[in-house]
Amino acid sequence: MNNTIKGIPIYLISAILANILYYLFLIPAAFLYPGYSPFQHTVSALGNTSKNPNGWFLFSICLILIGVALIPFFIGVKKWHESYPKVKNYMIVIQMLGFFDCFSMVMIGISPTDTVSIQHNFWSLINFLCIYINLLLFIIGLRNHPSYWKRLSIICAINFAFCGTFLFLMSVYSLFAYIFEHLTFIVVLGLISMIALNMYKEEL
Repeated sequence: MNNTIKGIPIYLISAILANILYYLFLIPAAFLYPGYSPFQHTVSALGNTSKNPNGWFLFSICLILIGVALIPFFIGVKKWHESYPKVKNYMIVIQMLGFFDCFSMVMIGISPTDTVSIQHNFWSLINFLCIYINLLLFIIGLRNHPSYWKRLSIICAINFAFCGTFLFLMSVYSLFAYIFEHLTFIVVLGLISMIALNMYKEEL
């Protein structure tokens, strides 16, 4: 099976594509939402069919495409334990959570915020829990891997704090939670690209 396209690993293309899709769809969706602000609205607000009638579908398409696009990245994660079997258990759990997270993003995309709010909120929570746990597993699991760029753990730790802060603030219904949701998504997608680049540069 060919795992590259013109010499570039599919897992790296997957990670970069997810970042492109995020900005390609969500920036226009935000401009189409009257008065949208990352300090006053959740990312999911962009998928509200009544408050964002001209742009909600961009949010839905974005989440579905990102969920599908990230599957090859999580398949590629196995290269970490193929090159260093001691981290196998961590990587298998990361892969399982990653696939479940991809599924949750697709479900978020097909569950508009206002029309099926219970389903949307459920899958949004699953999405964040998967991100939260996987960030911790990457920090712990790869800390001794000889090919791992240790500085990535700093970014993991920062995003772990963003994600945890968001989950806590949302539990107490704080308006300050929204910006941490945006930061979590932006940083985690960037981190995925850097992890994929780490794998590529170190020829895992």
